[in-house]
Amino acid sequence: MRKLSFLVVLTCFLVTFSGTAFAWSDRSEDRPYLAHFGAPSLSIWHDRNDEFHVKSTNLRGQHIFTGVIQTDGRFYDIDEKNMENGDFVRLDRDRNSIRFRLTGRGFDEFNFKVRRGDTLKFDLNKDGRDMPRKQIFIGKDGWHPGDNRFTLR
Repeated sequence: MRKLSFLVVLTCFLVTFSGTAFAWSDRSEDRPYLAHFGAPSLSIWHDRNDEFHVKSTNLRGQHIFTGVIQTDGRFYDIDEKNMENGDFVRLDRDRNSIRFRLTGRGFDEFNFKVRRGDTLKFDLNKDGRDMPRKQIFIGKDGWHPGDNRFTLR
């Protein structure tokens, strides 16, 4: 009986502290292949550390990527990489909405985790217009959402 109680407690503990690791769609898992990084684009993926990544690729011309990401949980551990002047990632006071702007040439990236949430709503733009869905790559297969406004679960 003690072993069974211990297993029940251990299982509850693991499920509670695993966060949303099991909630996210397999379509968003793992980094898109490098072949997707040619044209100006945004890549989005989730990794085994339960972290999301948003990476802009801008090797031709100057483009400005902007967007809003919202969750039904809370964002935390936001990490910015290769950000230049004019780039930003801003978290709102309630910690459930991120606004970002990525500019310049090359690669810009930010990463984040979600606590107690199981949806992410994206609204992505390029150069002040709706971002073409074919320039949005999600997960290792680089699938394209149906629109520049989409939800990951």
